[in-house]
Amino acid sequence: MNNTLVFSILVALLFALILGAGMGYLFGYDHGVQTTTQEMIDSFEECAAAGYPVMESYPEQCRTPDGQLFIREIPEENEIDQTPISRPTPQEPMACPADAKICPDGTGVGRSGPNCEFAPCPGE
Repeated sequence: MNNTLVFSILVALLFALILGAGMGYLFGYDHGVQTTTQEMIDSFEECAAAGYPVMESYPEQCRTPDGQLFIREIPEENEIDQTPISRPTPQEPMACPADAKICPDGTGVGRSGPNCEFAPCPGE
């Protein structure tokens, strides 16, 4: 075979390969996985859940590779639930300390009641 013919065939194959790759990129990229995944993202939460980087700012921001920016929505103070938190009421202790108070008449009284206070002395 002639060297010129081999060279012409190689150039034609290389041209066809480059043309095919260019056509594939041109027509296939817009319909690829990257675009369809990004089209589904409509909020900060979806952006963060998709694994895109979240900027440590206030409020936080998430940016997709195609440049879309989503900002976490922070509720206004009047939108925050301001229902008072109910706290359990203290219950009566199981047992009061076993110490005693000696009254003026010489009798002793122990602690009782929800606050474990000394009972009144006789005559008080």
